Formats: sequence, C-alpha cells, structure tokens
Amino acid sequence: MSLDTRKFEVLRISILSLCNFACVYCAPKEKDNLSSSNAYKQFLSPSLLDQNLKQLIPHIQIKEVHLTGGEPTLHQNLIQLIQIVKQHSIDEIAITSNGNFESGLVTKMKEAGLTRMNFSLDSMSQSGFQKLSDRNKPVSQILEQISEAKSIGLEVKINSTILRGFNDSEILDLLEWSGKRSIPIRFLEFMKMGPLHKEHPMYFYSAEEIRNQISKKYQFLKHPTASDSTAEYYITDEGYIFGLIANHTEPFCEGCNRLRMDSRGRIYGCLSDETSFEIPNSYEDVQSTLHQAMLTKKKKFTGSELSMKFIGG
Repeated sequence: MSLDTRKFEVLRISILSLCNFACVYCAPKEKDNLSSSNAYKQFLSPSLLDQNLKQLIPHIQIKEVHLTGGEPTLHQNLIQLIQIVKQHSIDEIAITSNGNFESGLVTKMKEAGLTRMNFSLDSMSQSGFQKLSDRNKPVSQILEQISEAKSIGLEVKINSTILRGFNDSEILDLLEWSGKRSIPIRFLEFMKMGPLHKEHPMYFYSAEEIRNQISKKYQFLKHPTASDSTAEYYITDEGYIFGLIANHTEPFCEGCNRLRMDSRGRIYGCLSDETSFEIPNSYEDVQSTLHQAMLTKKKKFTGSELSMKFIGG
C-alpha cells in the first residue's frame, strides 16, 4: 500500500504520561528516561482535546479513538474526555489500562460512551506480576477489574507483552485464564522502544516462539482478522482466541492507519519516528500537517528511544 492511498482512521491519544506502575519495559526506576522530563508531566485538557478533534475531523474519518497513557485512569477528567469523544459522533471509543483503579470506574466509563477496554496483563502469578510492574499490588484485583468490565458488556481484550526470562513461561497460563472467560488475548513481541531500547535483543521473545509454545498444548487455526489489525488472530479447538502482535518479525507497517497524539496535543505519524506536529488552526494547514505526519510512516518498524507512553503507542 502506497502512502498516497493510505489514510489515518484510528486516533490513539496518550492523555497523560504518568503511571502508577513502573514496568520493566516502559519505565524502570533505575533508567534515566523521559519520564523525568517536566515537558511530559502534564494532562491533556478537555478543551484541547475538543479543539483538536474539531480541527481533525473535517480531514479524517476517525472510526476509533483509543485513550492510552501512561495510565489513563489516573486522569482526573477521564469521564469528561470520553464524553467529548462521544459528542463528536465517534462510535468506537477504547481505553488501555493496567487495571489498577477504583472499583466501579468501568461502569462510569461505559455510561460516558466507552465501548472497549484493553487490559495490560503480563503475568498471572503474584511474583511475576510484581517483578514486571515493580509494584506490590495483588494481581487478583486486576483480574477482578477485567471480569467486571466483561460482565457489564464492554468489549474486552487482554494485552500481554512477553519478555524472555520474565514471563515467557506464563504464556499458557495467560491463554487458559482468558480463554475460559471468552476474552481474546494478544501476545506482543517486546518492542524496541523506550528505556530498554539498547537491551532489546536480551529480552526479545518472538511470535514464532510464542506460537510454538502454544502448539505444545493446543491445536489452533487462523481466525478471521481485520485487514487493518495489528494482530494476527488464531482460535484453539477449545474456542480460545489469541492474537500475535509481531512488530519486529512479522511487521504490519504498510497497513498502519494510526495517528497518535500526546498529552500536549501534538500529533505523530509513526511509532518509529519522534517527529511531532502541532495541529494548526487553518483548514489548509491542517491538511498539510497531516500529509507531513503521513510521510513519517516507515515501511518497517525500527523502534525509538521514546517511550510509547508519551505518544499513545
């Protein structure tokens, strides 16, 4: 697919860069990373979100807005942000969360217009969870939040980033837990981004290795997958659905339709390019800016030292 025929359809917004976890692949405490920069310690305001959507919508047919972070449930105006997106007649409104938030929040988000929740869950064991998140929180509470979101009718998915030596031994446990609850789980190759950019080869665990491990216990076939999906989906004989997001070994960059926005309201065309753009006021300038953002898209994922939490990864 050429750049001339591609278009932005999904807007991923990092509404804040702060997080209540310090996951090893995103913000380990011992790393000197951009989380210490005051330039990123801010929250996207409802007024700026509204303004930017008004500027973008005449140029982009946005079929989904995905709120990310950092941990988006820490945003004090989260419900208002969801309501603003809904007011712009965007049908699909999703959020990615680590699940460490107050009970009942999922109901409030659904009432505001949320349609889907993606939960980041990298370990089923308490020891593994603590090692990966660097937090002494009961993993059982996270599992309860996932179950609650499913029970009230939200579309729910689980994302598990697999790191060699950390949680590669838990793939089958994660698949079984989610599969028994009819929740699709997506296993992500550890992306060469953020504070472990240089150490990436040490922890990388490929999609093929994940597939091979699953095949030792389960028989599975390919499952229908949307053409613009970042994951390749499979279904086991038991009906367990899992996806593989393989940015490195099975890249999908040429079909990427994502536009990203950070908490300052600046937009990015590609995860592998730190170039950002301010959304201008005039109609013509917005069109030109979006074209420039599209030109930053790469044909192959190369990664970046910028942590994904800053740009709605």
